[in-house]
Amino acid sequence: MKKLLILSSIILIAGLSTNLFAQKDRTLSNGFSVNLIIGIPADTYGLTSDGKIDGNPVNDQYKFSSIFGIQIGNRWYFKPKDNYGFGIMVNWVDISFAGKSGTESSADWGRVALDLSFLEVGPVGTFVLADNLALDAYYNLRPTVFSNAFVWSYSSSSEADEAYVYAGVGISHAIGAALRYKIFNFGMEYVLGGIDSEGTYSSSSSDVTLKSQKNMTNCFRIKLGLKF
Repeated sequence: MKKLLILSSIILIAGLSTNLFAQKDRTLSNGFSVNLIIGIPADTYGLTSDGKIDGNPVNDQYKFSSIFGIQIGNRWYFKPKDNYGFGIMVNWVDISFAGKSGTESSADWGRVALDLSFLEVGPVGTFVLADNLALDAYYNLRPTVFSNAFVWSYSSSSEADEAYVYAGVGISHAIGAALRYKIFNFGMEYVLGGIDSEGTYSSSSSDVTLKSQKNMTNCFRIKLGLKF
């Protein structure tokens, strides 16, 4: 039964792929897209513009090295011409995650950040370079929920575990370009902006409300995916 299911899935995927490739040139067609995201965050990602949390500078060891995520959206063109077209791009959901952990002195530590953007919207311009080959340029306004947390867990019973957690809702921005061949998409974009965030410090013995701060979303992202 398992072998039959695997074989059926392979046949279905092969048939779908053959059908997609057999269809007309997609360079200026409306459509649905899904992209995997690999990103390189700025040193200030999840921190203030001067690289601080709760007014304290953050050492390089705590800074993220990569971001991973997924983006799902649609686009519509307005009366496209033979070789170019302009339209609107909407990304229904765009979620990315960064994480890092380590050990120092008597503590294990971890840091995570989550960027959840939804209903991103903005203009897109497409230029046809050759049959089935197109170049996109776009801007997206990104309603964003952004959170960032530091956690320290101490092995000594005399020291209380600690956590700094910030979260907020605001607007960030994305400017990018993508090269498309048939259904395949390769894009690069830069996300920027700051999200006003409320913070909490907690330990085994206390919880303290922190002064709000604007945490930066700046990062460079590569997108690999499909546009149907």
